[in-house]
Amino acid sequence: MLQILRSRLAEAIQAAVADVTGEQIEPPQVEDTPRPEMGDLACAVALQLSKKLSCNPRQLAQQLVERLESVVVAGVSSWSIAGPGFLNVHLDRGSALLALVDGLDDVSPARREKVLIEHTSVNPNKAAHVGHLRNACMGDTLAKICAAVGHPIEVHNYIDDTGVQVADVVIGFLDLRAMSPDEVRELPEPFDFLCWDLYTEVSARLQDDEALVERRREVLLALEEGESVEAEMGRVVSERVVGRHLLTMGRMGIEYDLLVKEGDILDLDLWSEAFERLKSSPQVVYVEEGKHAGCWVLRLSATEGFEQLQEADKVLVRSNGTATYVAKDIAHHFWKYGLLERDFNYEITPGSRPKRDGTRVWRTTSGAGAAARFGHADRAISVIDVRQSYLQSIVEQAFYLIGEDAVGDSFTHFDYEMVALSPRTAKALGIPTEASAPGAESESRQFIEMSGRRGYGVKADDLLDELVRRATDEVASRNEHLAPGVQAAIGAQIAVGAARYLLLRYARNTVIVFDLDEALSFEGETGPYIQYAAVRAARIFDKLSERLGGDASVALEAALRGEDSALAVDRDAISSRLQADDGLLWSLVLALGGYEEVLHQTASSLEVSNLARYAFTLAQHFSRFYHGYPILQANDEHDRALRVLVAYAFQGRLSTLLHLLGIPLPERM
Repeated sequence: MLQILRSRLAEAIQAAVADVTGEQIEPPQVEDTPRPEMGDLACAVALQLSKKLSCNPRQLAQQLVERLESVVVAGVSSWSIAGPGFLNVHLDRGSALLALVDGLDDVSPARREKVLIEHTSVNPNKAAHVGHLRNACMGDTLAKICAAVGHPIEVHNYIDDTGVQVADVVIGFLDLRAMSPDEVRELPEPFDFLCWDLYTEVSARLQDDEALVERRREVLLALEEGESVEAEMGRVVSERVVGRHLLTMGRMGIEYDLLVKEGDILDLDLWSEAFERLKSSPQVVYVEEGKHAGCWVLRLSATEGFEQLQEADKVLVRSNGTATYVAKDIAHHFWKYGLLERDFNYEITPGSRPKRDGTRVWRTTSGAGAAARFGHADRAISVIDVRQSYLQSIVEQAFYLIGEDAVGDSFTHFDYEMVALSPRTAKALGIPTEASAPGAESESRQFIEMSGRRGYGVKADDLLDELVRRATDEVASRNEHLAPGVQAAIGAQIAVGAARYLLLRYARNTVIVFDLDEALSFEGETGPYIQYAAVRAARIFDKLSERLGGDASVALEAALRGEDSALAVDRDAISSRLQADDGLLWSLVLALGGYEEVLHQTASSLEVSNLARYAFTLAQHFSRFYHGYPILQANDEHDRALRVLVAYAFQGRLSTLLHLLGIPLPERM
């Protein structure tokens, strides 16, 4: 609503300036006013033009107001002048509210570029941890936002099934446990938890066992070649762990369109095709001597942005012929944009559950597959933490090396900071906080860092289990009459809302200190606070429906269309009452009207915390409205209709925001 009004006002002011002064200007900025009594929106165009025209800004503003008052600008009630010459706009509040309600589902579309978003991409060697949840939640919400502004979206999860981390677990099972792939297939769940401990054990052994380090090199080569017992074990480990990862992320409502397996990049020779294109650049060279003898290296020391790095050059192919991680990632990104002639084969992921829309998650395969079309993106966004910035900048540089500058410009590394734990949360989850613990100094330390390689961290499922337990206890204390199963279901929804909001509310360059008590609080800037506001709004309509003997939302929509309805809605009466409001009702309407602006700004900046904070702001406005304006108990039918209409607009808008943020709406709190 506000976005359309701002655009309409800017065009009207632009025309008034041309009529009054003869100046042709760009549409001026129309901003919010600092105080409600000054109006709803303001423009400083008279101040900006007065110097150029050598005139008094207030006199110019008066001339502009006179011109603007002589034309009809839809949605405007009146104009005024403030201070040295600001043009203040007073909106027709009734029209604004009705326009808001009529356009709840409308969003001006962005340019319809296909956006491919890769997120989660957890190494398939052990259980996902709390840091991976931040990645997945941001990627999931980012995909929903891009879809909401009109982009076709494709969501990928990259499976590094031939990397060092998988090799370490393969060594653990084959060499340390002396187990066969068939025996590992039969190990009980949770398999990823078992691998978590085994990976930690192997990592410790690798610190001072050179023979084991050499064994890792052999296993890495075997994983790439794909025919040995090591390769079979790698497939067993990665497939079982990925299955567990899908279940973990499914608890958070996170879904994917395609799982891209790194091994298929090699098996289908996508890397070879990408490598041939790279070798056309003089910066990709074969090294004859020195520490990189026998390797293919990407020379970046003379490239802008890499000059100051001690190790600017990057190995693409090791001396034993294996491709490095970044090399395979380059091939993957070439494929994303349709820059390779070769393609993957595809199949439905075995054992995957149907998604909410009834479809299934696909995965790549090097064997016979079904016909499907993935990739061919106009823009690719990779959600990977800030520690991977160097590698992602190499991927971006690779596009420029092969002359695909426009593609390089469209590639985005969506980086973010780590997740740590508050000391009390670490203690509650069994993580040591004493000075001797790795990454910890004392219980007074502000946060506890984690290390997956040392096994020092919190599994995502353990964190979610604790959140669910605490949330269920709170629900049970407030709703003793509910069956235990219902209490648990609501507790799970609150837990997901708590986790997702805490992981989304901070700017992505901020280190998150996850605290269980903070996340689950029903007060303050939390997921449960926003859920509580949504539940309250829903309960208003439940009670109103009971009173009317039918669906109150349906009755309201019929009344707005001018049809016979159990709810009376007098547009003129609603408009006059809202125009006379002391600001509390109107401030909620204005806040609701800013949705489209916030959505487009978030899609443009990729700062999903903006949308999270906006949802919280709406919940705050609604809480003040809820306590200040009785709805069902209102004595005047027109007051009641106005308040029901505002509550309806809030409920519709917050429902959309909850969907975008991935926060469930419980039936009660």
